[in-house]
Amino acid sequence: MHRATLLISAVVALTACAASLRVERLQSFTPESKTIALLGSSQWDAKLRAELAKKGFRVLRFASTDTVVSKGKEGELARVYREAEARYGISFSWEQVDRCIYNASRLINGTLEVTDLRTNEVVLVIEKGGWTGPCADPRGMVFEDLAEALLKVWGQ
Repeated sequence: MHRATLLISAVVALTACAASLRVERLQSFTPESKTIALLGSSQWDAKLRAELAKKGFRVLRFASTDTVVSKGKEGELARVYREAEARYGISFSWEQVDRCIYNASRLINGTLEVTDLRTNEVVLVIEKGGWTGPCADPRGMVFEDLAEALLKVWGQ
């Protein structure tokens, strides 16, 4: 009984280090669809992509798809660039707080940044701490919580 109490106390103490949900809208934005590009790369991309898909987002692997050639004016060269299919991109960063003693799950603080791909301005930041997989702690999973928070503010 004493060991169980110590274990539960340790899990609660470690989880207290995880960040609570914080949503900061830096600029207003009005997305026309739930198509977003996942910018950057991390070991958690697959889990994040899966949770976003469950919330109805279409997550592209790359930001640009079409090559566009625009003619220059007199004396200017034509401009070639890649046009993004998605208007907004998300990047994910994280820091580890602890590991689950039962399995390979990690307690992390995760940050999603939503960027307007036309202006390169960050329009929204969402921060949340939580587990990357199941552990003894009853708190939510970080990717589910981040996807749910993004869904709630998307298009408001």
